Amino acid sequence: MQNQKYIYAAVFLTPYKTGEFIRFMTGFPYNHAAISLLPEMKYFYSFSRHYEKAPFFGGFTKESILRYKRKGKTAKMKIFALPVSDEQFSDAEKEIALFEKNKGEFVYNMISAAFFPLGIKIHIKNAYTCVEFVLEMLKKHTDIKEIQGMDFCNIREFCAALEPFTVYEGSAERFFEGASWEGDTFPKRMGAGFYIKNTFLNNAKLLKRFILKQK
Repeated sequence: MQNQKYIYAAVFLTPYKTGEFIRFMTGFPYNHAAISLLPEMKYFYSFSRHYEKAPFFGGFTKESILRYKRKGKTAKMKIFALPVSDEQFSDAEKEIALFEKNKGEFVYNMISAAFFPLGIKIHIKNAYTCVEFVLEMLKKHTDIKEIQGMDFCNIREFCAALEPFTVYEGSAERFFEGASWEGDTFPKRMGAGFYIKNTFLNNAKLLKRFILKQK
């Protein structure tokens, strides 16, 4: 169909130390997941760090494709194109807009990430890992039956479920031309005090929600 709309899910082999650690722990070549609503892939939405120099200060992020090049190394990526109706696409746009409007309320789910190797998902309000966020968005805004029954999955299982929808696998560099940071805070250099303060506040917010959830 000429006017067929798609939501694009992508997984990345990122050129950062945290990505190397995750791949070491999982034994899988990809470590990060994100979605895009544009075939040009100039930017994505996910849960990740806000600044390059603050790996544990994370939340909802609009990621420029330029994140995926560092010190001469370029990320490898795999893209899945998931067909959706006009209504599903519009609803996904509206939800992304709500995430952007309220992004200060959303934090990266470090607790769930810590329990991930044990196969345990920790549900915390307004907190996600990258895979949790992408999976939830696709469950809500697509009809892909392979993922509808999933509540928890690792990135290997996620990729296996979406394998039939693969449209590209290779270097992210093919999407760099014409890309900009478009408001992505990732490359900004802030003082050490800023990183320390916001990392503490961000994770304190997460821990408070986790403790209250247990009561």
